[in-house]
Amino acid sequence: MTTTRNHVQDEDGDLLRRFARGDRDALGELAARYEAPLLGLATGLLGGRGDLAREAVQDAWTKVIRYAGSFEGRSSVRTWLYRIVINRCHDLRARREPVMGVNGTLDGVERSSDPGLSPGGTRGLDEDGRVRDALEALSDAQRLIVLLCYHRGLSHEQAARVLDIPMGTLKSRLHAALVVLRSRLGEEETP
Repeated sequence: MTTTRNHVQDEDGDLLRRFARGDRDALGELAARYEAPLLGLATGLLGGRGDLAREAVQDAWTKVIRYAGSFEGRSSVRTWLYRIVINRCHDLRARREPVMGVNGTLDGVERSSDPGLSPGGTRGLDEDGRVRDALEALSDAQRLIVLLCYHRGLSHEQAARVLDIPMGTLKSRLHAALVVLRSRLGEEETP
């Protein structure tokens, strides 16, 4: 598995270098590999808001285009891409947090119900909503780790590299997040 992962990392690095030298098709290949995973991560981080997720990913690709030539390779391209999207999602969340309106309701846009972005499509929307609400109960750091490890399928080691945190920190945050999720989802199942 490590050999396969290293091969993909080498290919990603090669694609980025080719793009930086002017090969436009190389960026298309990178986008074909990472667009869906990045969009899924952004959607999860932004509470199901497909519109904001698409904005975050589009902004991330703009940064990739701008900074491809200065990528130093201290991390994998995958890690770099995830980090860009994570940072953009944090910016968007901070900028667009709902504010209590004058009539006592929350001002803001409703969550996306785009079935193409919902993890379960059109089936299980209630279940998706329960899970999304439980995820929203987590701190940003906990939510991010759960999404990276369980939604994006990164290993603990890969997630720790994306987040630039020690493995022990990742594991303790993940454990705390899972306790909260089990509690929230378990409470809601009780009649």
